[in-house]
Amino acid sequence: QALVPVVVSLMAAVDLSGGNRGAPPASNGGQAAGGGGLGSQLAQAAVNDPGVQAHLREAAYGQAQQGFHYAREGAAQAASEFHKYVQEGPAGVSALCFLGGIATMLVGILGVLNLSGLLSTPFHYLLNVYLTGFGLVSFLLESDVDSLARFKVIGKLAPWLSRYQGEIFERAKFLTDLFGRGLFYLFVGSLAITQCLFCLHFVIGLWNLLMGILCLMMSFGINPAEHLAADKHSRDQATPLYGPVQGSA
Repeated sequence: QALVPVVVSLMAAVDLSGGNRGAPPASNGGQAAGGGGLGSQLAQAAVNDPGVQAHLREAAYGQAQQGFHYAREGAAQAASEFHKYVQEGPAGVSALCFLGGIATMLVGILGVLNLSGLLSTPFHYLLNVYLTGFGLVSFLLESDVDSLARFKVIGKLAPWLSRYQGEIFERAKFLTDLFGRGLFYLFVGSLAITQCLFCLHFVIGLWNLLMGILCLMMSFGINPAEHLAADKHSRDQATPLYGPVQGSA
């Protein structure tokens, strides 16, 4: 229904006669040219018609609002899930680090597969090799072998994961506690985040830095989720500085 006035205004703005009322009927080539002229007239009328422009602006604004609404809902859901994992303490943060390790390894592999970068940007290519290795270490470090063994496909890799996870624990003992892991993730994040702005390396660098900060905080017995909940509760329970004036008895 909203398109009816637009179509009417377009038909009113277009000269259907083609500006040649008295001319004899055109040949096939002339009909094709006339069809092209009608199309160009319609396009020009649509561009110049204020009603069409207003409807296009309204449609674009509606689509932008809908996209912003979906993005806000997605961000709120992601923040809620992130808060839930942090609330679980070291086990929840380990799951977040596990996901970060997979993402870091995948981004590194994508860079390594770009063989042209070996000649054009060798240092960046070497960084992708490091990120692939660091992501693999994070994946092995944070893997819950017992949980992964329940899956049919990944479960077949459980003995391999258990073996190499033990190798990491044996050869890099500082990664067995939260403090060492925090320093490790800070190092990986600092390597990745300095490569570009708002790209995949920046995102995984920011994620690793956040995981490093969380691990360091929890190594000192500080759970950010619990402190945020306590602060919110204290604000809710706080009494106003100036209460209502009580009437004299």
